[in-house]
Amino acid sequence: MREASVAVAQLRRTNSGARVCLVANQLSGERFWDDFVPHPDPQLSFRDKLALSLCPYSRFVYLDTDVHAVGELSEIFQLLDHFDFAGHQLYEGHDSPISGVPDAFPEFQGAVLAFRRSPAVEEFFTRWRAHYDAFRAPGRPDRDAYINVTDQKSLRIALYESALRIAVLGPEYDFSPAHVSFACASVRVLHGRSYDFVTFSRRLNARLGNRVYHPQLDTLLHAETSAAELRRIWRWSTLQLVRRLAVTCTPVRLRNYLRRSRAVRRLFLGERIAP
Repeated sequence: MREASVAVAQLRRTNSGARVCLVANQLSGERFWDDFVPHPDPQLSFRDKLALSLCPYSRFVYLDTDVHAVGELSEIFQLLDHFDFAGHQLYEGHDSPISGVPDAFPEFQGAVLAFRRSPAVEEFFTRWRAHYDAFRAPGRPDRDAYINVTDQKSLRIALYESALRIAVLGPEYDFSPAHVSFACASVRVLHGRSYDFVTFSRRLNARLGNRVYHPQLDTLLHAETSAAELRRIWRWSTLQLVRRLAVTCTPVRLRNYLRRSRAVRRLFLGERIAP
């Protein structure tokens, strides 16, 4: 609830007209939502996200609680003038093939999803729940594999089997600083925890055009990379080389002892962003 309240406060700074529906099993803290829908059967798992279908709006954008809107989201609703669904395509998921779904059909990130109500969308929600339950069915040998625990594998197959008109959101609408991430236009949505998302968004959008963020090096690479970013490359590359050398030369017991030190982790890993 605390994380959601922070995310909604940021949403309203950049999207002042936003109306927020909260789906939860219980309420706490000051009210930050406009509409509330009680969760009928909380599992305390990724399956709870599928209750987003209970949102009472004719058009809506679902956001995870660790998603921060640092720009206008109105253009997502413009997409819903022509499409039933919009989501951010991932560059992963194909390492777990799904029978009957070609690799050419992408997996979508489950943190930012947009829907326009229709009978086809209601059928899709039913199919999504059924596929999730099938991947998590008792007795299935791989039911606890992470790929089956999350919502995205079942989302992918449900979308492929649906009759929905699908739009793909660019990485600017689900930019994750915890991973190597690309952008070209102004980044509107940041996805992740434990970092100053306002400061990071200013740095990220200071210069537009093709650019990539590398979290291990804490560096933003651009066709005309700034001197400040080049200094970051030098610093973090040097630290990573030292770390690799230390891993090779340090006995395992001493290495494990050092890993328990927060100071050592901060020196070599930064601990700026939690996935």
